Amino acid sequence: MNPDTSLTHLRTEHSIATQKVAPFTGEGAYHGSTKRRAPPKTARAPQPIVDEMAPTTIAAYPADGSRAIAPFEATFPNVYVLERQLPVPTQEEVRTDGVVFCWCPLDEAIGLAGPLTKRVLEAMKELVVGDKRFVYVDSKIQYFEPGDVPVDSQHWHVDGSIVARGPVVEALGHNLLHDMLARLTSTRVPPRYLAYQSSDHCATVFATEPLTMTMPELIPDFDGLDAAIRELAPPCVSQPPASIVRTDGLSLHRADAATAAGWRLWVRVVETDREVLLDSSIIDCYGTVFRLPR
Repeated sequence: MNPDTSLTHLRTEHSIATQKVAPFTGEGAYHGSTKRRAPPKTARAPQPIVDEMAPTTIAAYPADGSRAIAPFEATFPNVYVLERQLPVPTQEEVRTDGVVFCWCPLDEAIGLAGPLTKRVLEAMKELVVGDKRFVYVDSKIQYFEPGDVPVDSQHWHVDGSIVARGPVVEALGHNLLHDMLARLTSTRVPPRYLAYQSSDHCATVFATEPLTMTMPELIPDFDGLDAAIRELAPPCVSQPPASIVRTDGLSLHRADAATAAGWRLWVRVVETDREVLLDSSIIDCYGTVFRLPR
């Protein structure tokens, strides 16, 4: 295997023998992980925080961490719209598609994509709302054995959560805090998402009706939120094979373990006002399969 790599795309031959597998820990894999990431080799000046991602709630907390994190009444609208149903590809079409993406601009990704991903992205482009400054593509081609998970978490969560860091967060005893109050009450339109998956043997599960619950304004991870949602047991659906669905930064969803062996292409397009400038490669993490103990 001779991969042609960049920070935003990876062109390689996929095979069962070369599929990366790691033990499942539930730690998060960028869904609320509290692990410290390795610092980038080249430091980059901090990017400005756009209104869409501003952690406004933390400003109400004193610098000494003396105020306890307050609860609030949270309502998740849970936008979930089945936009397109495309032809289901063969397993060989998925395996040989070749190129996967990590925060790659949409038009650039269309020019680099393999035949299957290109068809998906062209269909997704027709569905872009166009009210955000940037449109990015993430994708994965993964081979699952029964019980494998596409990310290192099966927690209910939202994508594009607003994250607060800094001295006040550390005074409260955390490395980071997700500002759920800001995400759920902001007048700014949250990030928009289009998601595709080629098969149903490892389908993402989405909540499909609004859900209201009491929760902390700021959370260090999605453990408590996940436990509460599982107890509430809202109506949900597994994404159909070869479908494109629309969600946003207020849509609760979770990964599920594979029910059968096979290949899956997953593609996500995000519309956001936040410019993403990668300073280290995380595309390998995107393609790893996480294996539960057997």
